Amino acid sequence: MKKLPLNLKIYIITIYIITFISFLVFFKIEYIIFSSIEFDVFIFFIFLTTLTESLTVIYRKISFSTSFAITVASFLLFNTFNAIIILVLGFLFRLTKDNNKYKHIFNTPFYGTLFNCCGFTLPILYGSYFYKLVGGTIYNGKLDSNLLPIIVFGIVFYIINTFIISIVFSITNKKGILYSFLGNFKLVLLNTFAMTPFGILLAYIFNLYSYAGVILVLFPIVLARYTFSLYIQSKSQYVQTVDALMLAMEARDKYTEGHSKRVAEISANIAKELKYNDWKIEQLNMAALLHDVGKIGINDEILNKPGKLSTEEFDIIKTHPLIGYNILKDIKNLENVLPIIRNHHEQYDGNGYPDGKKVEELSLDVFIVQLADSIDAMSTDRPYRKALNHDMVIEEVKKYSGTQFHPKVVAAYFKVPEKQKSKVRI
Repeated sequence: MKKLPLNLKIYIITIYIITFISFLVFFKIEYIIFSSIEFDVFIFFIFLTTLTESLTVIYRKISFSTSFAITVASFLLFNTFNAIIILVLGFLFRLTKDNNKYKHIFNTPFYGTLFNCCGFTLPILYGSYFYKLVGGTIYNGKLDSNLLPIIVFGIVFYIINTFIISIVFSITNKKGILYSFLGNFKLVLLNTFAMTPFGILLAYIFNLYSYAGVILVLFPIVLARYTFSLYIQSKSQYVQTVDALMLAMEARDKYTEGHSKRVAEISANIAKELKYNDWKIEQLNMAALLHDVGKIGINDEILNKPGKLSTEEFDIIKTHPLIGYNILKDIKNLENVLPIIRNHHEQYDGNGYPDGKKVEELSLDVFIVQLADSIDAMSTDRPYRKALNHDMVIEEVKKYSGTQFHPKVVAAYFKVPEKQKSKVRI
């Protein structure tokens, strides 16, 4: 914990204190009941939690775990305290693999393990409070029993758990808390609410058929985990495909090696200033990486000509946005980036190419990539000129704001911290 930033240390300790105080208060007002549970049943549900936690799928530092179904069932069947103990112990005994390394309780920092335990305890405590506040009662074994209260429990659990994690992201990534929360919104929402119906069903089946019934319910839960896994794999393959296309394109043009990655980085910095969420930034990143893919279809003699291009040759170069669009238009999941690829050489005043579109016909995304592309092009050596220095690039951007560049995008770029700008300079 010594190596952590001071504000993160303070936050972690604060969560420890809040959890401890909350537990005492809830115990005093009798929202925490120490109900008895058979030892073999207790061990069985810990095992189920450990199993599902060990099968966690991680994407963009967000965990997709089917253990929430076990938590819902534990809460319904055994009340708040036992649900907390089952989830915490199940989490402690889990075994996961990340970057080809196994993670378990013995190689995880104690402060992090304790923080995660608090991150589970608080959502259950306050979820239990709101569960009872909206009329939730002791589970009577019926499938439709306490349906609305358990949905409320799931919502509260989701919000608190996500908020706790989002503050960590906010501190470590130096982003706003709300920005971090909204960035994780859809992914965690999918995980939490996909598992709530399974948790209700699990409690119902266990109440009727004990262990044998649970085995049957585990099949769709494991299938849900497998679906999450396939989704993550498809996203990873999607990124790998984009990288392969980018490398193929840059192999054709030695003067633009690394250009697409720098354009993506500049675009992301501008998008953050414009308060884009993580999903939109990811789409913009894909578009930036692929914006010049159409150069694959340009003749090498023109593409790598050591001098200035003739008018006819430049007209051929100007076809690359359309070539890129046609290459990618039939690829699934690229629908949102196609307009950016086609239009990244359009201008604010309508004098761009290939279609000469007006500003009203174009999204702000187009102008983000367009400005990023121009900034990196000016900052890079070309066959017919040397790179401009940073001050000269800034002057060019100011000069053409409102004609070539969108003023709102230019203003956002000038708000990007100087430290981030320096990372993309040549």
